[in-house]
Formats: sequence, structure tokens, C-alpha cells
Amino acid sequence: MNTSKNLTPATFLTPDDFVQDAPVAPTPAPAATTADLIDGVTVTPLVTRADHRGGLTELLTTRDGLSQPIVHVYEVEAKAGSLRGWVYHRHQSDRLAFTRGRFRVVLLDIRQDSPTFNKLSVLILGKERPRLLRIPPFIVHAVQNLGEDATFINMPTRVYDPRDPDKCRLPIDDPRIPFSFRD
Repeated sequence: MNTSKNLTPATFLTPDDFVQDAPVAPTPAPAATTADLIDGVTVTPLVTRADHRGGLTELLTTRDGLSQPIVHVYEVEAKAGSLRGWVYHRHQSDRLAFTRGRFRVVLLDIRQDSPTFNKLSVLILGKERPRLLRIPPFIVHAVQNLGEDATFINMPTRVYDPRDPDKCRLPIDDPRIPFSFRD
């Protein structure tokens, strides 16, 4: 539906008719959580700036430097109780932003030369704990939606190539992974 109207010269807007936003005092970026995590995995708290209209949450910014470019961004819909995994990537890192719902993310380090080889980490992320989770290559991971239908965002460090997918999978009940979603 097109609702455009021809404006008369008296109704033209100019850039001078607008008021620039007032500067906002910088909020110190919360430190990334690293205690008891797999080597190379980072969990960064996400801060929401809210007002009477709602809120704005920055998921990823180059303001403070970024070691890997933003090349691909997508939203994942997760039905209530759904489970995705086990997967790992050989080349890309996943950067998962959880701001809605309630998710359990389970990680396993399969890098034999890693100081945290065979370490398992379990995280609860989402609306109550909004976080950006960075998962390096060769970290096996699964994501379980613990609540109602929700979404999360992935900003991987490589563009997905359907002709040569950088994704390796195992069944969710593989006995070699020391975690069960059925317990």
C-alpha cells in the first residue's frame, strides 16, 4: 500500500528541523566472563539501554575493536523444548547472542592440544542473562530451548557455503559426550 503524498513547499523538511540526540555517557563494557570456561570461549554480558519506548541491545560492535569481521548474521527460531546439536565447525567461530527466552548451551572441547581438552561447560543464557557467546572452531556445542518459543542471533565469522558446509554433526544422544539432555 502506497500512502505517499505530494508535499507543498511550505511542508518540506530540512536537516535543520531535526534535533540531534544528546550524548550518552558511555557505559563501561562489562568484562567477559571466563571463569570455568573452555579455553577460547568467551561470554560477554549484553547491556540494554531502555526508555519508555522499549530497549536497544547492542549485540556486536566494532567500537572497541573486533578481531574478526561481521560477514553473516542470522536469527534462529527455537520452538519450546527444541534441541540443536551436537555440532562443531572446523574454520568458523560462532557468535551467538541470547537476549530472549531461556537457553541451555552445552560445550565440549575436542581440541587435543588445548589446555581444556575434554572439558564440558554448561551455560544458561537468555532474557534473564543476556550474553554474547563466542565459540571457537572444534568446540562441540548444543543449544536447548528451556522455555517458550524464542529466538537467538548467530553472527559467525565465515559466510555459510551450502556447497561446502563448515558443520560437522553427531546425534544428540551420542554416548561419547558426557552429557544427557534427558536427565
